[in-house]
Amino acid sequence: MGRDRRDRPPGRLTRPAETRTRRSWYGYGKLATVEKSGVGCFLHDVTSVFGEVSILGLPALLLVAATDSAGGADVTGAAFGAWLTMVLVGALVRGGWVRPPGTETLGWVTLSAALVALRLGYYNAVLLLAGYGGALVGTVLGVPWFALVAAVGIAAGSMLAFPALGGAVARSRRT
Repeated sequence: MGRDRRDRPPGRLTRPAETRTRRSWYGYGKLATVEKSGVGCFLHDVTSVFGEVSILGLPALLLVAATDSAGGADVTGAAFGAWLTMVLVGALVRGGWVRPPGTETLGWVTLSAALVALRLGYYNAVLLLAGYGGALVGTVLGVPWFALVAAVGIAAGSMLAFPALGGAVARSRRT
């Protein structure tokens, strides 16, 4: 059964990882908690994390789109691959299918004000590092497609590390 808000670890949203119930909106201001299949839960988690990463990572995505040159390794392609990887890995962690390292708690990070501010900086830094860093790796190695491989690795590692970081920030703000 899902933990009550008072029982869960600070900064962590554990209910989606522990149950197959999700909150759905049916219009006209009506919310309902519904039991979903595994596929339904995964799709719900993907849309949730997609919105989070896309909205808060928009400054970096716009910067990459505006500054990418046509020569060399493709910064835009690397950033796009990182964006999709961040969504996929975040959804897997949110739904409890993957346990993030550095924490014993399943689930994603809550949307408190401090953690939204952390996300804003973190997601943009990861997208910029994956886009430009991945392109740099591809250029240095002389293998342009390796930019995508490096960007996917950076994005996956960052999303696996984020729950432990978010939990640490939430604990530090609580004391």
